[in-house]
Amino acid sequence: MKKLLTILLSLILMCSLVGCSSNKNSEESGKTNLELVTSLDQAILALSTGKCDALALDGTTAQNYVDQSNGQFAMSGVNFDLTMYGDYEGNVAAAKKGETSLITAVNTIINFAMEKEYYKLWTAIAKIQSGTEDDAALAIVGDTPIYNNSVVDETYTYLLDSSSLEKPTLDLSNADGVLASVLQKGVLTIATSPDYPANEFINMDDGAVYGCEMMLAKYVADCLGVALKIESMDFNAVLTAVDTGKVDMTFSGLGWKADRAEAFELSVGYVGDDEVTFHTLIVPAADADKYKTLNDFVGKHIIAQASSLQQMYVEDQIVALEGE
Repeated sequence: MKKLLTILLSLILMCSLVGCSSNKNSEESGKTNLELVTSLDQAILALSTGKCDALALDGTTAQNYVDQSNGQFAMSGVNFDLTMYGDYEGNVAAAKKGETSLITAVNTIINFAMEKEYYKLWTAIAKIQSGTEDDAALAIVGDTPIYNNSVVDETYTYLLDSSSLEKPTLDLSNADGVLASVLQKGVLTIATSPDYPANEFINMDDGAVYGCEMMLAKYVADCLGVALKIESMDFNAVLTAVDTGKVDMTFSGLGWKADRAEAFELSVGYVGDDEVTFHTLIVPAADADKYKTLNDFVGKHIIAQASSLQQMYVEDQIVALEGE
């Protein structure tokens, strides 16, 4: 299988070889230039061609990009402080505010999947398929019999055959709102931004959406007794799609944020491995020694994905340092 990150970074490296002009005006003004993009592809291209100084990412994604950059990128070694945001517990799914019937059922399913370590297995599988695997992932998957990549139906072409998996007992007799609609239609429609391996990414061979969160979403649909439909879109559009009713909910690498918790129904958190969660910045390898603290990024041109946790971290912990 072609590796998504390898192909992307190969194209980017070719672009950098022909030379692209730099656009770093923030240092001259002394103001941090936080640029927001809808796609990480845009961000990686900008970093590789000298259009920005740094890219803010979660630690796992950052390391993946660095490892596959042929030495062009480096981890800055400077991490954001997560303690100021309270307990951090993986990713969350989101439903429209007030849809407590749906989120209650989803929470029961997620908690069960976590207890049985299904999500840990799905994460390992997704790491292997996205090319971000490690020895731990390979050891977890082994010769597991429950994974079936050949199953196809009319909804989408990538399925986990969960027929052999245990499922929680759900009382759906009093389902209302979106959950009642999902059960009546027989389809759970979710939004995702498939540019965040191993959580969600596009298979370069068949164009289907892969990822551990997509496996979780399929398991949720299976537990509800319905099919799954995936709508792909930019990350900054997934919550809008939920709010406007275009989709029933979203699984898209969302982290818990206070404003999200106020505006949406957020699920319990789910974590697929034992890695310590951190968020950082990657920089051109030649500049790695320039950065020792977050203050060293003040006045730089930094890119983050719009509406992401990293946008909040840069605003709170770098932009806020200006003038100190």
